[in-house]
Amino acid sequence: MKVAVTGASGLTGSLVVRKLQERGHTPLAVVRSQDKADELCASYANLDVALTDVTGPGARASLETALGGADALIICTSAKPKLDFWSLPGVIFGKMMGNKDAKPRFSFPAGAAPRDVDYEGTRVQIAAAKAAGVSHVVLLSSMAGTLPEHFLNVSMDKIVLWKRRAEMELIASGLEYTVIHPGGLLPHYGQKEPAPGGQRALVVGVDDALMERDAAGRVIPREDVAALCVLALDTPEARGRSFDVVSSPPGEGAAFSGDMAALLSSLSGENCDYSRPANLEELLG
Repeated sequence: MKVAVTGASGLTGSLVVRKLQERGHTPLAVVRSQDKADELCASYANLDVALTDVTGPGARASLETALGGADALIICTSAKPKLDFWSLPGVIFGKMMGNKDAKPRFSFPAGAAPRDVDYEGTRVQIAAAKAAGVSHVVLLSSMAGTLPEHFLNVSMDKIVLWKRRAEMELIASGLEYTVIHPGGLLPHYGQKEPAPGGQRALVVGVDDALMERDAAGRVIPREDVAALCVLALDTPEARGRSFDVVSSPPGEGAAFSGDMAALLSSLSGENCDYSRPANLEELLG
């Protein structure tokens, strides 16, 4: 199966490329720059690469061309926040004074904010996939889509709310879809400690109910997420599904066996409810 991967140079996207090769698929890595393409080609043999910026001019046309002949598309693009280091002293002081909710501030480059990348950029990809005859789109999103007050939405330009709006576009498109909402991804950006996949029990849910778990149970290795993105292609039970997923701490429960149908069976067919939050359009302005 020929599978296009956007955001293929990212921490998770590159793992998706690897998992595709391991399972005998033919990945097409879609990246923004030649430098990113060169880095990927140095890591993966015989890799097909296409250069497209999903927020740039002519993105739909160039992406539609790149997707020609692709059977599936895995969307791993996401806006990348930049930490406002000047906000850190206030956070430290707030923590010292007992304010557990003190959080740093973040910003996004012009033209690369969540609305640009996670909504408009994803819409472009959906439209290009449909025009190119792609049969299945796997959209990697995030938990917290029902929680406007969550840190990711409050401090990062409503990033998950914009993702959720894009998910609704995909579901309405008529394309076969799988939407995956992982918890916190391990390793975090800048974190050196590895978080290998295949060693933890995975837990699925809907509508952010898994946010009630302890902090150690609201995360998931990127490698496990990448595996689910790829397994969804060959799992009929994953089509037309939108779900949340986290992992238990190492040693708690049986490690995920790779049987995605069995994993999803615990939901008894339940999907995420896109009537939540009820005022999404108002929240996004």
